[in-house]
Amino acid sequence: MNDRAGRSGWSRLLVFVPPRRAWPGGGRGSLALTSAVPFLALHTDGMVRQDVAPIGRLPKARTVDLVFDCLDVYTATIEAPRLSEAKLRQALPNLLEERMLADPSDCHFAWLPSRRQAPGADTAPGAQTAWLSVAAIDQSTLVRTLEVFAHAQIEPRAAYSEIYTLPAPEGGTLGLRIDRGRGVIRTGQDQGCAFDIEEGAPGALALAKHQLGISRLRVYGPSGPQWNSVALALGLQLEQASAAVDLAAVGEAVNLLQGPYAAGGGLGVPGRLLARMLRQGAWKAPAAWIGVCAAIGVGGLNAYWFKLESQYGDLRATMRHSFRDAFPDEPTIVDELAQASRSVETLRARAGRPSADDFSVLNAQAAQLFAAAPVGIVAAIEYSDRSYRIRFKPGAATKPELRNSLQARAMAQGITLRFEADDTARLAPVER
Repeated sequence: MNDRAGRSGWSRLLVFVPPRRAWPGGGRGSLALTSAVPFLALHTDGMVRQDVAPIGRLPKARTVDLVFDCLDVYTATIEAPRLSEAKLRQALPNLLEERMLADPSDCHFAWLPSRRQAPGADTAPGAQTAWLSVAAIDQSTLVRTLEVFAHAQIEPRAAYSEIYTLPAPEGGTLGLRIDRGRGVIRTGQDQGCAFDIEEGAPGALALAKHQLGISRLRVYGPSGPQWNSVALALGLQLEQASAAVDLAAVGEAVNLLQGPYAAGGGLGVPGRLLARMLRQGAWKAPAAWIGVCAAIGVGGLNAYWFKLESQYGDLRATMRHSFRDAFPDEPTIVDELAQASRSVETLRARAGRPSADDFSVLNAQAAQLFAAAPVGIVAAIEYSDRSYRIRFKPGAATKPELRNSLQARAMAQGITLRFEADDTARLAPVER
């Protein structure tokens, strides 16, 4: 690494997460900041650094990708119904249950629309199904990996299977990535496999040649002279790639950081800013200001409550005095408004003036209201709770025009007409 790269940092960092079976405790443990991981650092001027370093001492880069071993990530191309994101996330475990060896309930699923449709696939806009590239990973594997990188103050931009570091087979060419005694090949849009160079390379390549009809083998990474003899034995033309990975193929990867594992917890830009603040300890000053503002707000609310309580007491005292002046014979005062209303009604009755909710008054208003309505629409009338309950004949008062006309006439008479869901109506005086 030259000085300029060291000062400005790297533009992109690909970290190759060790296979789960190689973790401490045979996969039952977890990675640590001291765990050594291979990485590939890329600079904007084309400079590349490929090395191994502890997670806590990885080079700084603007974007970080986590590359999981292809045996730890299930990938496939499936046909799925067109559903919303939430419903599709619930349906994927059932769609992949018979394909996966792992329990789908223990896995996290991610997907994107497939760029390569199956032969004869219906791609019309109104089609009921769509082809998806899907990926699934054990949730504990993903969570433990993200936790250790969070402790190292590294926020991954994406996470995907190692097969996506290679291009899909095309034009009779198969990509092979070699790194530390292991080989990875990508046999389809979302298919691939890994093998140990010393044990399974010729067999895996021979099978790929037979199934895919390849004639050229493009090697990514350092290849020894033995590969010339392997290619010659299989009848393949050997080609050395100029880079360790194919960045164009990485753009087709199914990013596992979706849903709850998206950067910022799926909350977009605000979530990513919050996650970065939490990692860098920049939350302390905003938290202090929030605490001060909360204390001021609580104090202000209490002061305002005491003010309203005092005003309420003064208002009740004024109401009590006014009621006592108007009705001096009332022995006790419990509810000034209710008692005043009852006393007024009593005085009205003594004076021979009917109340607005008396039966005779409502009956006269109802007769006037329905005088202009179609004949025979009323089936029954009930008087209860100081109001009229009017029952219509089935289907007689369902038209909006008739209802609007009756309600307008009722409002002009100073009464309210409210239609209920059971084709009845309630007629009552306007509450004042």
